[in-house]
Amino acid sequence: MSDRQKRFKYIMVMIAIVGVLGTVIPNLLDTSYAAAEKAVICLSFLIGVPLVVSIVYWIGKKIMKG
Repeated sequence: MSDRQKRFKYIMVMIAIVGVLGTVIPNLLDTSYAAAEKAVICLSFLIGVPLVVSIVYWIGKKIMKG
């Protein structure tokens, strides 16, 4: 793995962490939602954000190779 690919992977991991924490924690702290709504929102973000980031990472890796 080249230096560019390692840097790209590191950036994508950081984006995934910030994306999950930035969407899940504010929804958990919001008092206007019921517990069931919070659970659905948080689970969908916990599944959706890493999925989108992994797809973008896969596409970026293919572009970097060539």
